[in-house]
Amino acid sequence: MAMRLRFLVTCLAAMITSAQVRAAEVETALWKNVGNWSVYVDRSIQFQCFVTTLYEDYTIFRFGFLQPGSSAALYLAIGNLNWTSIEEGKGYDLILQVDNEAGWRSPATGMRFGTLPALAIGTNEPGFVEQLMRKHSLRVFFNGRQVLNLSLRGSNAALREMGACQNAVDASLGANRNSQPKDPFTGVGDPAPKKDPFDL
Repeated sequence: MAMRLRFLVTCLAAMITSAQVRAAEVETALWKNVGNWSVYVDRSIQFQCFVTTLYEDYTIFRFGFLQPGSSAALYLAIGNLNWTSIEEGKGYDLILQVDNEAGWRSPATGMRFGTLPALAIGTNEPGFVEQLMRKHSLRVFFNGRQVLNLSLRGSNAALREMGACQNAVDASLGANRNSQPKDPFTGVGDPAPKKDPFDL
């Protein structure tokens, strides 16, 4: 079952992204599998990392970093093939409750990729991230009714790996951006012989 879920996560991972950063084609690369979770790098939003998992009822969960300059630092996207009434671009007022903690009021935006309806939520709340890492379940409420109850088993290790992924990617991109050629004359001038070697 775990291998089947991982295969389906791989197939569906590119179908879910934040409503704020939708791209015509989502490009993702696997960083690492952590239990039933997978950590990816999303090239379409400036190489930001995210975690994703797929549940047995075919609910997909994705949580990750948004590109610098976005109104929110992180996003949560949840989708299910049965949510056919979700309208793209429409607002849905959700409450997210982790274990028995106080609920988080979470305005979500409807979206649809192919046949997969989903909801995307932006957040700047470090307390919510800490709860996702340390607690056991996430319940989602809409119009006073519970619509999801998801296990967070393994989320601590997965979210830590997501952070490690982003640190590594940022360090690599920063090194590439700041690198200078060791030979300052590399690429200067035409390699063909010139009468005046100082005519650049």
